This record gives sequence, C-alpha cells and structure tokens, in this order.
Amino acid sequence: VAECEVNLDEFDDKQDECEGKMVIDDSYGTIFQENTSSVPELLMQAFEELKPFATDLTVHVCGTHVLRTALCILAGVEFVDAFAKPNGNKQDGTVSEWESGVLAATRRGKLKDKKKKKKKRKPGSDEGSSAENKATVMKEMNMIAGCQTTDFQSNADVMLTEMIQILSLSDNTNNVQPPGELQQRTCHPSGGPLLVQIVRLLSYRDGSKHETKKQGKDSADRRLGILPNEPKYSSGSDAEAFVHKLLCWDANIPVEGDDAKQPHAGDIIYGLSGEPRGSILLEAIFRSCPDEFHDALCVVGGFYDEATLKEYIYHGVSNFVVQALLNSLRNRDQANKMVKCLCPIIEDGSLLQPKKHRAPDEQAVDENSDNKNIQRMGIIWRAVEMCSNSGSSQDQEQLIHALMRGFASISAGDDDNAAKKDRDGKKKRSKSKGLSAKGCIPLLLGLTASSDDEEAYSSGERLTLNAAGARTLFHIFQFTERLRSDWVNGFLSLYGTNDLAKIANDGLGSRCIMDGLLDGPAKEVASKSLYSKLFNRLPFLAAERVGHHVVMKLFHALPYDDKAVMSAELSHSLNRLGSNAMGRSVMASCAVKEYLEGENAWREALAKQKVNEEWLKDILGEDGGSGDEAGGKSRKKRRKE
Repeated sequence: VAECEVNLDEFDDKQDECEGKMVIDDSYGTIFQENTSSVPELLMQAFEELKPFATDLTVHVCGTHVLRTALCILAGVEFVDAFAKPNGNKQDGTVSEWESGVLAATRRGKLKDKKKKKKKRKPGSDEGSSAENKATVMKEMNMIAGCQTTDFQSNADVMLTEMIQILSLSDNTNNVQPPGELQQRTCHPSGGPLLVQIVRLLSYRDGSKHETKKQGKDSADRRLGILPNEPKYSSGSDAEAFVHKLLCWDANIPVEGDDAKQPHAGDIIYGLSGEPRGSILLEAIFRSCPDEFHDALCVVGGFYDEATLKEYIYHGVSNFVVQALLNSLRNRDQANKMVKCLCPIIEDGSLLQPKKHRAPDEQAVDENSDNKNIQRMGIIWRAVEMCSNSGSSQDQEQLIHALMRGFASISAGDDDNAAKKDRDGKKKRSKSKGLSAKGCIPLLLGLTASSDDEEAYSSGERLTLNAAGARTLFHIFQFTERLRSDWVNGFLSLYGTNDLAKIANDGLGSRCIMDGLLDGPAKEVASKSLYSKLFNRLPFLAAERVGHHVVMKLFHALPYDDKAVMSAELSHSLNRLGSNAMGRSVMASCAVKEYLEGENAWREALAKQKVNEEWLKDILGEDGGSGDEAGGKSRKKRRKE
C-alpha cells in the first residue's frame, strides 16, 4: 500500500490533493467499512502474513523496521526518549521530562532549537551509522496500555514466541549450535539492531513481572551520563535462552572462578566487541543480564585479564563495551577485580593524553608498540564511577594513586629538560608518589587557572571543559574523606573568583563540579570557601540561567550566620533579581524579601523551608530509595509518639 502511494505521488498534477493520497484514503475507508474485524485482529492477521518472510525481512533495510514495530506491538512496549527536548510536541501541549520530573532539577541552561543545516551525505553511509542504530534501539521503554488487554495479550504471547523462534534460527532443540548465520546477523546493519531490540523487549517483559518497589540509587542524568535503569531478566527466562543462542553459550558448563571452558562464547564476545553493531548488542546484554551471568561474561570474555582488557581499551569500538561493563558492575568483588587490571593500564599515562600528530614512519612504529598514545577518558570516568558506587575504600585509593601516577608520567614525558637532568631519580619519584591532586585537576578538566583574577567577566563567556574529566571529578568528590580532601582543597585553592564564576555559569561545570561539592559529603568545607570567593559575584550569578542554581545550593549549604549575610548582600540587588525568573526564584529560595521584613519573618521562612525539605526526604528516603524503606523507621517513631 505504501509503495502504491509513493508511485502515484510521482504523477501528481500539483493540485490540492494528490492522487496517491486520495486512492489510499479510499482504500483504508473501504477496508474499515467492509471488514468487521477489530484493529487487534487485523494486526494479528498481518503478523501471521509476515511470519513466512521474517528471516528475509531481518536483513532488509526497510523490512527490519516493520519487524521492530511488530515485536513492540506484540510485547506491548514502546520506546521513548529518556532525555527529551523541552516542548518536543507543541501541537498537543504535552510537557517533556525536561520541564517536569526528575530531569527538570538537573537541567542547566536553556535548550534552544537550532536551525538544522543539510549536510552532504558521506560515501559509504547508506547502511546507517552505529550511532543512529544505538539511538533507536537503546531508548527507554514504556508499557502500552492499549496492548495489555487479556484477549490481545493471550494471542500476542504465542505470536511473539513463534516470531522469536523464527528470527533466532532455532532448530527447536536445546543443543548448543556452533557459530553460524545468527552470529553474522548480529553485525548486520539491519539485523543487528533488531536482535538488540529483541533482547531488551524480552528483558523488559520478564523484568516487569519481577520488579520491586525498590528504586536505584541514581536517577537518569544527562549531564552526569547516568543512564536509566535497565530491567534485568531472570534465570530460566526466554531472554536468557535467546542470549545463550546469540553467544553459543553452553549452560551445562559451569564457570568456576577464573576458569572459562566455553568452546565458542569467548571468541564470539571478542568478535562482537570490535564491531560497531555487535558492541551495542554486548552493551545491552551487560546491562540486562542477571548478576551471576554478568560475572561469567567477564570471565569468558577475558575482561579480568590485564592483557586482554588493555586490548579492549585500546580498540576504537571495544572501549565502549568496557565502559558499559564498568557502568553495569553488580558487586564489590567485581569492582576489586577490575581495579587490579585497570591500575597498571592507567599508570603508564597512555589513556590520559590525546594522540599527537606524527610522521608516517613514527606512526607505523607506534602502532606496533604496546604503549599506544590514545586518550580514553571515558574509561577513567567509568572506572571512578564504579569505585564510587560499588568499590571499597581500598579500590578507590588504588585507582586515585594510579591516576596521579599516570598524570605524572605525562608530565615527565613532556618535560624533556627535566628528564635529561635527572632521568633515573625523577622517574622513580614520580612513579611512586605521582602528581599532586592540585596538579591533576587542570589536566583532568582541560582548564588552566586564570593568571589575572580581577579581569572583567561577561555572561557571554563560555568554558570548554572535558566532559569525562568533569564527571570523573564529580565522583572523586564522593569518595571517602581521607581520599577526597586533597582534591577538594586542591580545586578550591587552584581556581580564583573569575574561574569559579565561569564554572558556576557553565552547564557541565555547574552540574558536575559545583553540585558535586555542594550536594556531596564535602559541602561543609566547600561551601565556606566558595562563599568567600564568590561573594561579590552572587548578584550576577543569581540572575543567570545556569548560575542561579549554584547560588541557591550555596545558600542551603551555608551555616546560619552566613545565610543572613548572603541574604543581606542579595537584598541590595532587588532590581536585578526581580528582572527575570531566575532572580525571582533566588529571592524566594534565599528569603531575600523576608530578610527585609525583619529577623522574625526571615527565621520563619527558613524554618518553613527546613520542614519542607525534611518532608520531602521522608517521602523519597535519605538514601535515594523508596519512602517505605528509607523513611519508614522515622515515620513509625512519630506515630508511636
């Protein structure tokens, strides 16, 4: 029908209505007038017609999209944007998650719609890039209420099982098949995204049956790179059987310790990690598999081996699989194993500096050497995030020292004169002690401290921060006090007023650095230092779209006496604060008007804010969990009293 409409449009005579649209509309009207079947019945009949051609449609550039839609309807699931732009659908007036919900609190800066320029199509891009495939198949999923009826779901479950058996090229036996056509389709530009979608749909269906009210520690955050929680399938489910077929995994062979005896799975994991579409499939499996299978994948794939892990990291595609692995680790034991392998790789500094331009002869020599000079800051960021969420204090200490020694090796390599003066002694000292935290921060952020702290600053100035480095610094600020104190003090002493104002007014710097200081465990020390340095810039930042977030967080983190001084300082700039919405929100949050009314009114406003904050913590839970778990004890005590 679609092909008929396109062909008829080619003979359009430029009238009000094209012939193709008139014919198709008439055909649809005839179908619904003469056919008394309901829409679900028509869908099931259409899927029944597609079944004999499913294997051919899998590798077809258009047919694969038909199969993806069919599988979503049968599973009762739709894909949505986790980080949707504001006012994405202006026709129906719906509000996106950027305007309300958990993402509204983390937004920094106004998202403006830019005019899209038509770009010339690059040769050889007809099949579609891996980034486009990942954007379509790795979106967040929601249940479709219209597809959850009992009559439709009973028939849809049977049809979905039959379709997956056809697409998985199953021989209707439980025997492990050697690698063949199915493994080739995982790397196909059309078949690969379809298989990824099947894994996620089956995991979502199985995970929704066993989901609990317990929520994760972190919610989705675009600035921090925190992805939405992925549903995990359970052992013995259809998703597990499908994953075993994709990896040629023999469930009868146990994986004990570091011993891997799988005949085919290791080679398949190694091959998929280096292919753009196969790597997306591995990422989906790592994020949705159960804990036991996650550890087995790491053993069989060689991710616990230092030499193999280094090869993964140096590869242009496989390093993203390692990042997904670090982001989805389940327990402290796994984190400890990964830290032991990562520390020697980070210490040599090859992952911490960008690749330099070399002559062709030098480039050929470097490709054959083991110590490649390729920046992989994403690995550093995910490793530090792993230690912050799942690692022990010993793991955090080992990774921090490895990072400092890695930056020291870069500094020693760049300073040729110092190396010539004392080559042996200086390298040994830098290897053992490493660069100081204060010296590592500019290299991590890509931001050198300003020499003139009194220079004029305008709101039009913008920073260019290293995104992975800023996120790394955020998680370092969450480490234990013994490890984070040098980094917090080093950051606060390194940058002056002008630099801190730029960071506070930058979307990435505000969310990753300032929020890491003012919302984290170091807020008592950081708030006093930031307050003294930014005191004269507070009225300016309070009226900025990004900077006003830092002003409000700084006010809530300060002690009582400093809050009064800050409210007094802001009260001198009422005209500036009242000129826009950001300034007015600062006036309300910092009780500026109440301060002008008198001390009693100001204290009452702060007391009311404190009650509201405690009430919100009581509902959400202090540890980010549900209110029934984290705040249940406090409510029980109040009820008894």
